[in-house]
Amino acid sequence: MTPYITQGGLIGFLLVLSLNILNDNGIGISIVRACIAAVAFGYCARWFAASLFSELHLSLWSQQQAAAQEVAEAASDEPAEPQETETAE
Repeated sequence: MTPYITQGGLIGFLLVLSLNILNDNGIGISIVRACIAAVAFGYCARWFAASLFSELHLSLWSQQQAAAQEVAEAASDEPAEPQETETAE
């Protein structure tokens, strides 16, 4: 998940820095604001990635449970076949 946090922080830093420079703000205040945005975007990226991975895990678990339930239902629907025993002659 670290790459997602890093990418989120980098995107936030570059976005806010470029917007501040385009608005002719001072370079010092622009960098400070960009650093604050990097932290904020990093936290947002962490939250988004965590919720995304959590939902993906839940989806995979649900698919596995459905497949196991289908196998159990198929096994219970089949009539039990009598086993033939071989007699020794």
